[in-house]
Parts: sequence; structure tokens; C-alpha cells
Amino acid sequence: MRNRRSAKKSRLRENVGWERMNKVMMIYFLVLAATVIVYYALPLKRRWIALLAFSIVFYAVNSTYLFVFIASTTLSVYFCARYIQKSNDAPVAAGEDLAANAKKVKKQNKTAVALIIVFNLAIIGVLKYYNFFGGTLNSLFSLLHIDAKIPAMKVLLPLGISFYTLQAIGYLIDVYRKKYAAETNFCKLSLFLIFFPQILEGPISRYDQTADQLYEGHKADYKGITYGLQRILWGLFKKMVVADRLYLLVKTVSDNPGNFSGYASLLFIFCYTLQLYADFSGFIDIAIGSGELFGVKLPENFKRPFFAKSAQEFWKRWHITLGVWLKEYVFYSVALSPKVVKSCGKLKKRWRNHFTKMLPTAIALLAVWLCNGLWHGPEWKYIVYGLYYFVIIVSGMMLEPLFRKLYQKIHLNPDGKAFTVFRHIRTLLIIFIGETIFGANTLGDAFMILSSVFRPYHGSIFSLGMDLQEIVVACLALLLMLGVGIVQEKGIGIRDKVASVALPVRWASYMSLILVILVFGAYGDMYNLVPFIYGNF
Repeated sequence: MRNRRSAKKSRLRENVGWERMNKVMMIYFLVLAATVIVYYALPLKRRWIALLAFSIVFYAVNSTYLFVFIASTTLSVYFCARYIQKSNDAPVAAGEDLAANAKKVKKQNKTAVALIIVFNLAIIGVLKYYNFFGGTLNSLFSLLHIDAKIPAMKVLLPLGISFYTLQAIGYLIDVYRKKYAAETNFCKLSLFLIFFPQILEGPISRYDQTADQLYEGHKADYKGITYGLQRILWGLFKKMVVADRLYLLVKTVSDNPGNFSGYASLLFIFCYTLQLYADFSGFIDIAIGSGELFGVKLPENFKRPFFAKSAQEFWKRWHITLGVWLKEYVFYSVALSPKVVKSCGKLKKRWRNHFTKMLPTAIALLAVWLCNGLWHGPEWKYIVYGLYYFVIIVSGMMLEPLFRKLYQKIHLNPDGKAFTVFRHIRTLLIIFIGETIFGANTLGDAFMILSSVFRPYHGSIFSLGMDLQEIVVACLALLLMLGVGIVQEKGIGIRDKVASVALPVRWASYMSLILVILVFGAYGDMYNLVPFIYGNF
């Protein structure tokens, strides 16, 4: 009963969120077109103002009163960073001990940073996680027969809160670490946090990666603009032709997982993973392409993840900017914290082996994967999703010496072709299981789908939401994506190759891709609009 209620609430949140995201994306492309026109009409040094103005318009139109939350984050981070910078730059009083002064300033700055981080985490904590933790406590109260209940709260999440909060915290920590000086212009810092192409789904940028590009202004560049449009078209192809078409099957099975088994469950597992990739990487292509229209190169977020040979490598290729953020600001903070170093140091002195050596890494990775799971959403399935990858990755690290000895004993070359193929297949299985946990409506549904794979299914493949034409189009589109991935994995730049051919051939390829999207895109009366999945995070 609890799982059914949870699934119903999940679908309700999904429907509300998706209606909102459909409107957001229509406004996005209107704002993008208007921004390009105004950006290149302004003087070079003032062009960043166009980016800021249209980013504010885009956010305000789509968030209305929720704008106050991103404004609060920006203000708090701006003034805290300025305070830290002034503390660091302040001259030491005559006669004061330099070491003592430095220690005092560092302590003050650390306190200020901690307070602002807690403030911003409190905002996202209340808005995004209050009902989850409240519901969990209510279940615990019920089990313990405690007559208490935490009331639920109806909230609408501010657009991109999971993304801009990480960027803001990362900026503040970098200023504290003296990686770069604090930004003195409030409007420029605001642009870094609210830049509309990346506010919806990332990529998550570091200040030193994108800030100067946003502020300096760029001349109109034919190559940059055409590359940007190419990237946007490729993202739309992934989204509209591949992801939204696979959604037909995914939706059919996920709504009633108990009615399907065998190859139907296998198809769900396979199709959801590919839908998620095409959907998320498709928007990232649109975001990066949009940035290129203004001469801004946003960081890559995907690097052909399905070519990975291990779960660890997969996460170096999938949602790269989230992984980098967690590594930089969570992993190192935990692994190098005095308490962890001291505790693990004592264990190393007593037991000198591989396990105690890897313990600080394992503790830090536990924090990373808990944060990864919680960042994705306020549901137990996301926490289990994070812990699943934690167990897989840490187990591999801990058992590495044993595997190495085993390979030597049986004379197996781990870099040989046959074993490399095995590693690819093994990693794909790990990924498919993980994404099933991620994509099912509830944790119970995920286990139901995974366990039903071994039961026969006697229904027709055409009862899964896709007719023969849909299946053929999806397969051909996936083959095209695979072909592009193989070429890119070999280090060949496809856009550079396209740019090198004759102009008529080049434009014919552009028109062909546009035609494919218009003809085979999953939109219109026969289809439901399917917003970007990560837009709900």
C-alpha cells in the first residue's frame, strides 16, 4: 500500500513538474533567439549585460516569486566572499604576530563560509527535502506508536536550485581557499549563477572556467555560431527522436511493472537507460550549443559513458561536472579532514594492509555517494542508487590486490581483447541495474522489474507502447548515435569533419538533420510532451 501511494505521489509530482518544464522550454528558445539578436547589437564591453538581463527575464518569467531564493543565494555568497577577500587583504596591525593574525583570519573566514553554506543548504533542504524527511519520521513515529505527525508542505521548487546552489557553494569555497579573488561586481556574479542556458540542467561550472568568457564579450564568429547551432540540433535529435520515442515503452512498463516480465522488463531496463542518456545529454548539447552562440564554452558533461570498462570510469564519463564538484568539495574535504586522517592513521599503525590504507578513501566516497543520491531527489530510491554505486566502486578498489594476484596466477592479461570485452559487458550490466533503481517509480518497483526479468512474458512486443514504425525509427536513431560515439571515441572531431566539406554538402547535412527531427520527432497529437528528465531536479 505504501509503495502504491508513493508511486502515485511520484507520478503526480512528475506530471506537475513536466507541465511546468514544457512551458519553460518553449520560453527558453524564444529567449535564446532574442538574446542572440540583442547580444551582437550591443557594444563589445556591454554584451555581458544582455546575457544577464535575458537570464533574469527567463528566470523571473518561469519562477515568479521563487526568484527570491536565487537572489538570496547570490546575495549571501557575494557578501561572504567579499568579506573573506577583505579579511585576507587587510594589513596586519603594527606589532601583531603574523602567524597569530593569519590563524585568526582563517578561523573567522571559516566560520563565515560555514554559516553561508548552512544557510544555502537550509534553503534547498526545506524546499526539496522537508517532506521526504518529514514522511520518513512519520513512518518511524508510527512504528514506535508515537502520537506525533509532521505536517506535509506544498512547495514548488525554484528553477535549477540543485544546480545553482552547487555553483554558488563551489565559488565561495574557492574564494576561501584563495584559488581566485572574490568578484567585486554583484551583477557579474549574478550572471555566473543565473546564466540561462545552464540554469535548468547544468553543466555545473566552476567560476574560473566560465566567468571571464561570460564577461568579456565576443565578436560574432561564423564558426562558433554554426558549431553552436549544430550542437543544438544534435541535442534536439537525441531528445525528440530518441528519448521521447523510447519514453513510450518506458512509461507503459513503469506505470504497471507487475504486468510485465521477461523480455518486456529487459526492454524497459535497456530503453530507460538509453532514454535517460539521450534526454540528459541532449539538453547538455543544447546548453553547450547555446553558450557557443555567444562564444562561451561550457564544460562537457558526457564523454561516451557506455564505452566505460568499469563503474568508476563510467562516472568519469557521465554527469562529469557533478562528479568533479563532489570530488573537489566533498571527497577531499572528508578524506583530508583532521578527524578522518587521525582516526585512520591510528588504524594504519595497528594494521598495515591495503584495507586500512584505502579506509579514508572509502569514508570519503561514502559521503560522496550519499550526496550524489540525495542531490538527485528526496526519495529512498535515489539514496539506494547512490549507495549501490558506492558498494560497487569501493568493493572494486578494496579487492583490486586480490584480483591482481588472481590474474597472475591464471595467466590472464587484464588488458587483452577478450577480457576488455568482458569488462565492457560487465559494466553495462552494472549500469543497467543502477539506472533501473534510478528510473522506476519506487524502490519496490525497481526490485520488481529486476526480479521479473527471469520470468517469461507471453505478450506481444507491440503491447509495450511502440508500434513497428516507432521501433524501427528508434533502432536507426540509436545506431546513428552509436556510430557517432564510435567515431568520437577514436578521437575524430565530427564537427571539424563536417566543417571541412564543401558548403553545399555541409548545409545539406544540416537540412537533413532538421528534416529528420521534424518528420521523426516524437511530438504532435499522437504523443505526450515529455520534458527533460533532469529538469525536475
